[in-house]
Amino acid sequence: MLLRLLIIVALWCLAGPVGRLHAEKTMEEYEAKAKFIANFVQFVKWPGATTKMVGILGDDPFGEKLEKAFGGRWTVKRSRRPEDLKNCQIVFVAKSERGALSALADSHALTVGDGAGFAKQGGMIGFVFEGENVRFEINLGVAKRAQLVIDANLLKLARLVIN
Repeated sequence: MLLRLLIIVALWCLAGPVGRLHAEKTMEEYEAKAKFIANFVQFVKWPGATTKMVGILGDDPFGEKLEKAFGGRWTVKRSRRPEDLKNCQIVFVAKSERGALSALADSHALTVGDGAGFAKQGGMIGFVFEGENVRFEINLGVAKRAQLVIDANLLKLARLVIN
C-alpha cells in the first residue's frame, strides 16, 4: 500500500510544469511521459501472461527515454506496422499513426497517445496539457473491451475518465 501511495505521489509530481523553451520543453515533456508510461504498469492488469514489452507505433518522440524510464525491466520495440506490436502490453501510438488504432483493437495492449481527443477516438490513455502541466485522460470502456483492468487509484488521477 505504501509503495502504491509513493507511486501515486510520483505520478502527481510528474504532472507538474515541463518547461518553457520549445526544445527543452519537448525533451522534458517526453521524459515525463516516459515516466508516466513506466508507472502505468503498476496500475494495469493484463489478461494472461505478459511479455513485458512496450511498443512505439510510428514516429518515436522518446529517443532512449522509454528504455531509461523502464530501467531495463521492459523491452522497447519500434515499428510503423501495428501487427509488429500486437504482443506488446503497451503501445504508444504516435500522432502520425492514429488511424491504426483499430488495428490494435483485438490485442490486449494498453494504447497510449498524445493530444486532445486520443482517448475519445478509441485510445485508452491520452496525454493532454493543462497549461504547462502534463495530464492524461482514460477511456475505461476501450480498456475493458481489451480485458484490461485499470486500478481506481490511476482513474482518480486522470483529468477525464470516459466510460
